[in-house]
Amino acid sequence: MERDFPEPDDVSDLDEVDELDDRRGGGGADSMSFLHRLGVALVVLAVALGVGVGAGVVWEKVRPSGRTATATTPSPSASAASAGPAAPGAGASAAPSTDQPATGQIAVPADWAPYTDPLQKATFSHPPVWKQRRDNTGIFYGEPGTVSEYGPQMIGVARIAGADPAAALSQVQAGEFDAVSGLTKERSGPATDTSGQPTQELAGSYDREGQRVSYLMRTVSAAGAVYVLIARVSTSAAATLNTLMGALRASFSPVA
Repeated sequence: MERDFPEPDDVSDLDEVDELDDRRGGGGADSMSFLHRLGVALVVLAVALGVGVGAGVVWEKVRPSGRTATATTPSPSASAASAGPAAPGAGASAAPSTDQPATGQIAVPADWAPYTDPLQKATFSHPPVWKQRRDNTGIFYGEPGTVSEYGPQMIGVARIAGADPAAALSQVQAGEFDAVSGLTKERSGPATDTSGQPTQELAGSYDREGQRVSYLMRTVSAAGAVYVLIARVSTSAAATLNTLMGALRASFSPVA
């Protein structure tokens, strides 16, 4: 009996068929795997895009706009204005009070001595160590001098009968200052004195014993006469002239 076995050629043909089937089967699996991965990647990409777009929409809804942020942030100037004026710190001075009169009342120094002159019919005060001098014009007190008997600082009072302040100033000016060396008249006319009262004043400067001095005269009308108050200082200390005149005015009063 013949056995039913394939011939060698037949076996070779079967091997070729198996290889062909294997290649066909393997190629199909690879194609399916690539398509599957591509599909998954597309799904993931679509999900990622959807999440990104959704997050952007949500952020646009909830984030503050630039206009709102600017409007709700107070500026430094607005904050300072709402807080009110700042108190002056160390080293800073507060604004001067407006309660004081513009001329500024000046008090009589505590050590000044009062004096009443019967000829000029006036009471006023003077520094205690100053020396008295009298002439045909009025009564004066001057500081002791180092070059001569009197120094540059001086105060005085002259009484002129009548009621014309400008004429009274002219008379005292002629008697006391018109003959001095280097006279300069700096101002004259209506003014307000340190007591807040209207006055006529005359101010000037001249040379005295090798130095420049400044003087000021102001009027006070009382009892049918005009009193001329006089103050003089060294021009180098001219800032004290108004203070000296103010103290004389504060201490002055007419005597009937």
